[in-house]
Amino acid sequence: MKKKIIILLVLIAIIVISLVVVKIQKYNKNKKEIEKGIHAVVIAEDVPFYKDAKLENVKQLKVLKKSDNVLILDEFEKDGIEWYKIKVDEKINGYVRAENVEYFKEINKEKVLVSDVSEFNIGTDFNTAEDYEVFLLENEISYVYIRAGGRGYGSQGNFFEDKQYEVYVKACEYLGVPYGFYFLDEALNTKEIEEEVEVITDFLKSNKAKNNVLPLALDVERHDGKGRADNIWNERAELVQELIDSLEKEGVKTILYTNAQTANLFLSDLKTDFWIAYYPEEEKIPSYWYFDTEQPGASNKQLFKKTVGWQFTENGVGEKITDIVDISLFEKDFYK
Repeated sequence: MKKKIIILLVLIAIIVISLVVVKIQKYNKNKKEIEKGIHAVVIAEDVPFYKDAKLENVKQLKVLKKSDNVLILDEFEKDGIEWYKIKVDEKINGYVRAENVEYFKEINKEKVLVSDVSEFNIGTDFNTAEDYEVFLLENEISYVYIRAGGRGYGSQGNFFEDKQYEVYVKACEYLGVPYGFYFLDEALNTKEIEEEVEVITDFLKSNKAKNNVLPLALDVERHDGKGRADNIWNERAELVQELIDSLEKEGVKTILYTNAQTANLFLSDLKTDFWIAYYPEEEKIPSYWYFDTEQPGASNKQLFKKTVGWQFTENGVGEKITDIVDISLFEKDFYK
């Protein structure tokens, strides 16, 4: 009797150990698939998710919604149809037609599209990080600039942080889209420059991430007489250069965002790369470059040589990009 009990206990132990080993193997296999998988997004409505890569006599596991995040494990062609093997919710493997799922790919052009966003786009253009992911993929956006915050242009000049910047960071990190931050400068003197340097460097240290690789963009604008720095433009360039130089000493590379007229009148002598806003024709993506327009300063050779980006619309692009968003053209390798 005792011998039978021992044998039974040994068998139970073997079964338990076998189940544990199988569970560990499944866990490790799943973990490896997740690590190797390509982050992707469903870009169509109500996409069938199949157990096997076929359209008939196959079990449909579920219906995927537009903006669902998935992992692509494999891509192949079968019977003339392109398929992705994908993982949903990091646990269920199955198959979808490749046309319904997209992932970020590097664009092979000299000039690429760039999106810049802030909290004001949330609730109007995008509600979630996944909504923004779909936007990036559908419109072949290569880089993103996210508003970090800045100094308010009211008389007090209080610092603020964008309330939704982390939504965009999440989207870019998931897809692997290179991004950077932009910061609104309104400093009136050297002391305030020092304050801005401290705020910026602290923010960047707190938000280091794999795909945060673009140089910081300093946003320097006029605010129709309402800005606290609107009355010091004759000395503003010196202060902005001081900010650029101070950040460089801290290891922070920068570019300068401003509009065409302001750049030409006050800032073109600065030692920096420029991102210029000028909106001559917002209904289409330009096939030409910024200096082929009639913008102020088209003959400004200093500005010409240092301009790496052109924000050509703040209202989307006609029927092609219907969201009311800022879109720019950038030199593809500007930050490399």
